Amino acid sequence: MLNRKQIARSFMPSPTPRSMIRPGRRLSLPPLALLITGQALSGLGDRFFVVALPAILLQRYGTGTLALVLTVYGAARLAGLFLGGPFADRFPPRQIMLTADVARAVVIGVLCLLAWTGRAGVWELCAATALLGLASGTFLPANFSIIPAIVEESRIQRATSLNYATTQAVALGGPVIAGVAVARFGAGPALAADAISYLVSVVTLWLMRRPAPDATAMREATAMRDATAIRDATAMRDATAIRDATAIRDATAMRDATAAPAARAAGLWGVLRERPLLKVIMTLAAVGNLGFAGVLEVGLPALLHQTVSPFAAAYGIVLGAFGLGALLGSLVVGARPTPRNPVRLAVALLLPQAVMLAAAGLTGGPAPTTLLFLGVGFTNAAANVLLMAVVQTAVPAEVRGRVFAALLVASVGFFPVGASLAGLLASATGPRAVFLLAAALVAVTSLAGLMSRPVRFYPRGGEPHALRD
Repeated sequence: MLNRKQIARSFMPSPTPRSMIRPGRRLSLPPLALLITGQALSGLGDRFFVVALPAILLQRYGTGTLALVLTVYGAARLAGLFLGGPFADRFPPRQIMLTADVARAVVIGVLCLLAWTGRAGVWELCAATALLGLASGTFLPANFSIIPAIVEESRIQRATSLNYATTQAVALGGPVIAGVAVARFGAGPALAADAISYLVSVVTLWLMRRPAPDATAMREATAMRDATAIRDATAMRDATAIRDATAIRDATAMRDATAAPAARAAGLWGVLRERPLLKVIMTLAAVGNLGFAGVLEVGLPALLHQTVSPFAAAYGIVLGAFGLGALLGSLVVGARPTPRNPVRLAVALLLPQAVMLAAAGLTGGPAPTTLLFLGVGFTNAAANVLLMAVVQTAVPAEVRGRVFAALLVASVGFFPVGASLAGLLASATGPRAVFLLAAALVAVTSLAGLMSRPVRFYPRGGEPHALRD
């Protein structure tokens, strides 16, 4: 004969891996605030490095050395992405981020001493930037993977939006602050500020390990009230119903226990093979960056150089408008509820983006180009936030790091290719062709994505990992 406690326990829903809370491990909203604060400050410090490094190299060595050091950094960051994906799946993302930030703080501190003492040689700078690139590449997949671990699934889109908006805000105002600081105080103090920003990030990541006892107690009290309500409502059910509920609970537990090893055993390629939507998103990232790199790095400055004087001021204003649009787009998506099909909306946003890119190439004036790039930034950020939230929600945690690493490789890897192709095209036919080609690439991939089965039938709700077509 079952007593009242056993009846209540049998009808309580079994916890899923996403809702299981382990003191000291499970993170909640306060850690999200710590994460965003730490990454915002370290991102601001990165802008100091971006301005200080060319100031050191151009003053002492010239553009050839600057190109060499930046190439070393890019290659090392790409290598770090290949390492960071598997690491983020094997170890807790917070630990990887903390380790990478400690390494970057040390390297930047050494660079600061070299710059202050005047001993920053070419090989020292190459070695330091290689280590920085490797640490940054290792850091990125863990950074993208950590949000599902610190917020509930229903809040992932909003948390992603807030994190993305903070990044855009730093990208918008950070270069101005860094430029003034380097001009006023020099490269050495600027690098010191960057090293301090990484130490602040280390502290915030360390504090994220602390549990939130009040929130846990509240959840436990709520669970007890729910258990009491269920007990009172179901005490009169017969033993057959109890056995059925127990069987369902055991089956769910077995499914959850076997899902993680299966996802880990399948690996990245197995996950991509089983989830066609991820391949669609990866194609969008690759083709989109192929076109955007050509526009931002070659087409836009070349077009403004032909049509506007002074060129530098106009270029800065247009890039600022792009950043402002990205900030607004990420905030708007975060303020809205999750759409019924967020993937379809994100892919559809690429169509007006393609139209605005083509219009910017055809007009060429500073005022319309600024307004058009405000819209391009808005649609680009809105689509990015929606797609990142989908990947964070739908991809199993055991392979999430490798999936984000693959997406980042598709983005970072195609960026220099797009810039090189745009340079050749602009030299042969002029910068307007770069805009038109980018618009065509974005439009074709958007239409192909909208017609694809994974995008059309992506469900809202249901199984959290239901990405199969």
